[in-house]
Amino acid sequence: MTKADLIGKVSKATGVPQTAVENVLNALGEVAASELRQSGEIPLPGIGKLKIKQRAAREGRNPRTGATIQVPAKKAVVFSVGKTLKETLA
Repeated sequence: MTKADLIGKVSKATGVPQTAVENVLNALGEVAASELRQSGEIPLPGIGKLKIKQRAAREGRNPRTGATIQVPAKKAVVFSVGKTLKETLA
């Protein structure tokens, strides 16, 4: 599904104009990025939750050369599937 498909389906399902749906989705992206930068969580009702997870430094391998490299610690965004969506897909 593309962004345009998503906008079209949400617009059709809600009766809200496509431009308004696109504006809301763009604003959601900005708000989510801002909140995650502050180490918060983003609830997505009926879908799940986005949150930040700290990943430890580790040793990895360069797939081309096989050389050992150090992968630094970093923060990553993880998605936890909500109970409603999990039950729907089961």
